[in-house]
Amino acid sequence: MKKYLFLAIAALGFAACSDSDLNGGKDPIHKGEIEESYIAINLSASDITRAADGYHDGTEDERKVNHADFFFFDGDGNAFPVTIADGTVTSPGVAGGVNHLHVSDIDFTQDGNTGDDISDNTSEAVLLLKTYKGQYPSQIVAVLNWSPGDKSYSLEELKLAVDLYGAADAAGHFIMSNAVYADGTTAVYAAPLTADNIKSNEAEAKTKPVTIYVERVAAKVTVNIPSEKLTDKGYFDLSKEYVPASGGPAQKVYAEVLGWDLYRDNTQSKLLKEIDASWTTDAIGFAWNDSPWYRSYWATSLVAPNNDPIYGVSPFAVGATAYIGENTTENNTKVVIKAKLVNAGGTAVEIAHWNNVEYAGNLALRIAVANTLKNTYYALNGTTYTGILPDDLQCVAGGSEGAPTGVKANEVYFQLSADGKNKDWYKLVNGEYKNVADNIANDQKSTDAMNAALKSVPSAVLYTNGETFYYVDIKHLGAANSAAEFGIVRNHAYNITINSIKGYGSPVYTGTEFVDYPSTPDQNTFVSAKINILSWRLVDQEVDIQPQN
Repeated sequence: MKKYLFLAIAALGFAACSDSDLNGGKDPIHKGEIEESYIAINLSASDITRAADGYHDGTEDERKVNHADFFFFDGDGNAFPVTIADGTVTSPGVAGGVNHLHVSDIDFTQDGNTGDDISDNTSEAVLLLKTYKGQYPSQIVAVLNWSPGDKSYSLEELKLAVDLYGAADAAGHFIMSNAVYADGTTAVYAAPLTADNIKSNEAEAKTKPVTIYVERVAAKVTVNIPSEKLTDKGYFDLSKEYVPASGGPAQKVYAEVLGWDLYRDNTQSKLLKEIDASWTTDAIGFAWNDSPWYRSYWATSLVAPNNDPIYGVSPFAVGATAYIGENTTENNTKVVIKAKLVNAGGTAVEIAHWNNVEYAGNLALRIAVANTLKNTYYALNGTTYTGILPDDLQCVAGGSEGAPTGVKANEVYFQLSADGKNKDWYKLVNGEYKNVADNIANDQKSTDAMNAALKSVPSAVLYTNGETFYYVDIKHLGAANSAAEFGIVRNHAYNITINSIKGYGSPVYTGTEFVDYPSTPDQNTFVSAKINILSWRLVDQEVDIQPQN
């Protein structure tokens, strides 16, 4: 069911004022007359059945409205001031005021109860509108829970007003703005005001309301895991086994999901959705425009930020919801699943891969590396040369400063440990012990030279403390290989269900037409509007995570 927010705007008592009336008989401010009108706003809710499934109203917090601003424009999208200030006026429709009206402290009331949930409450407010006699705006945009400040906006400027988080204002209310859609080959960003909407009294105005559909600027993402897909201890069975470093029979490996986060998540969205009315269903990959319902399901977004890789991520809990700005760029937004590799008892399992061989843990990995180097690099202890030992080595994350070229952020390379740095190092060449680096004179301890030499050892993958990450590209509604196969679009709810995990994952993820209105001097003029809060459009995605290279 869709929840409706009705806005009845009634412009009352247009007063025909002479120049002397306006400024106390002093020099005239302008050659025309200013009409002072009152706009009565009625906010209420109603239901309408949506012909298709795949929508839901959301939570009470997602429907709250604290205040609203209504922006007025002429047919070309220029700002149409409706709060004309005293001062010199250069031309009709231009003055020192702004082109928006503000309704604050909205108090919804129904059945004696008050609140700010638009789903089932009503509210009334009255605003003062100042325009020139016979001069009326031809387009209107509603923005809820946003603060425009003391300036006027053209329609283009309002589209680009992006200095917002994209989810909610400081009071925690979700920002909403006009729903944008294509009417034929025309992109509709504002609701039109026609001559039929301009009436001489409030009762007539309510018979011809201006309907404004709005939607949330944010999208939301939720990740769920069905309990029946997990073991009795709450783990994913990876169908993998390992042999403990201490020996004994092979043991099964499981993944314990710790939480999730987003990668390449926009913290901004354009205040008005940007679309291209020439988009085709074939190019986008689905029927992206829904003009009978004043909606569209694709957009051109801001460039998504290239987030830093996620290391010590503090993830959302499974079942929790994150709010996010639009991202329809080629740099897909991803869900990153943080997990721990464990055995049946819940003990962390450290798996290492080096030279196409799997090892059980950090120590087993260093033993393997030391065994390949012990006949090349030696430490001098008095008069005795001893081959390099596992405890002389440490694993260093590839994402750290100074990592060798080509080592990925989810890999480790090898350097001297604290023990190794306290030794004097040599290399054995043709039966003779020499300095590790020939160009270092008197190279006795040679720590820097030894570390430089170790960078040539092939890198490894190591799941330290069993920690790992899996990632999922968030799918949109487009067909495979289409422009909209992946993406985040405002007012969509992306419900992602993880059904299975196979493989160890990655230790670190880096991975409008002008309307000429008739002049109505010396008459009261009323405008009525109705705002419909569009439901979240659902996008469901089920995922089986497979082994990743």
